[in-house]
Amino acid sequence: MPTPKVLHVITGTSIGGAEMMLFRYLRAMGPAKDRHRVVSMMPPGPVAERIAQLGVRVDSLHVDVVWNIAGGVIRLQRLIDRLEPCVVQGWMYHGSLLASLAVRLARREEVGLVWAIHHSLSEPRREKRATRAVLHALCRLGGRTDVITYCARQACQQHVAFGFPADRNQVVPNALDLSEFAPDPLARSRLQAAAGIPRGRRIIGTIARSHPMKDHAAFVAALACLLREGHDVQGVLIGAGQPDGPAVQAARAAGIADRIVALPARDDIAALVPGLDAYLLSSAWGEALPVAVAEAMAAGVPAVVTDVGDSGWLVQDCGESCPPRRPDLMAKGLARILALSPDDRCALGLACRARIEHVMSMPRYVGTYAQIHAAAMSRRSRARPVGAHA
Repeated sequence: MPTPKVLHVITGTSIGGAEMMLFRYLRAMGPAKDRHRVVSMMPPGPVAERIAQLGVRVDSLHVDVVWNIAGGVIRLQRLIDRLEPCVVQGWMYHGSLLASLAVRLARREEVGLVWAIHHSLSEPRREKRATRAVLHALCRLGGRTDVITYCARQACQQHVAFGFPADRNQVVPNALDLSEFAPDPLARSRLQAAAGIPRGRRIIGTIARSHPMKDHAAFVAALACLLREGHDVQGVLIGAGQPDGPAVQAARAAGIADRIVALPARDDIAALVPGLDAYLLSSAWGEALPVAVAEAMAAGVPAVVTDVGDSGWLVQDCGESCPPRRPDLMAKGLARILALSPDDRCALGLACRARIEHVMSMPRYVGTYAQIHAAAMSRRSRARPVGAHA
């Protein structure tokens, strides 16, 4: 069976876990990427430029406000009619919604439809009202899908409980290129220079945009606990909205502003992350399988995570897991990592990397999606002869 022509519809192309996963997936495909094309619902972001540099075209529907969605669906439907893809794959909630509506509007029963869900749903009431509306719409549209992929087991269970179809699901963990994220003895000096951190200070970091679900106030509170216990630590947060964001405000209120460095999103994360002593994921909800944690682990950095989504499953015995909104327990987990001897710390770092290599192989990811696209095409060919319209 020839490589299918796949049209990926993603919510946006800013720096984020799902966005970077799409970029890395396309990069890992080699020449087969020429059969793929990307459409961003929102105006182009930095990941769009990276994808375009691979030679994959990125179109934008320029839907940046809710009342533009109808126009975006029409533009996407026209693109589907012109390109005649074999499979349309929606990424994240809004991308999946637009993909579904456009395929229906185009009346292309022969086109496979795949959703890629990269969000957990432990507390639906915490989602924005507009997001909840999208979720309910997806429940109604789910019958047209051929495969729904989830990057985490808990995310799959939570969405089925919410009302998503239960009979066409597949868990596909995110993947990493281990040549990109790896231990690097020079990373610490680069990180110290980028963040202005004195030598000798232990560095606790997180890579994430500023968002309430990330609970960066808990990150700061955990750091404050460590400082009270006599640990010479520095917190580093890197991501969109971090400078002067809630973490910085919480640090000022706690009197530890000099121990928090908040940097905007950067494109050299792989060169900095190996310089951390530990990674802290403080999220209160919303995580599925956090790519940033996996990147740190691949670089040999042990992580303390809240047990949200599949975060606990990811780290297993290579780090520490605790309930969300418990900065005291986050601090205890970090303290145990900081107390390790150099030999034990090295062994733990190697175990972290081995864990990621085992569960997040990029070749396996590419092969799995090739099978999913083929399965969607096969299901459609049984439903209606290729080329027939409803």
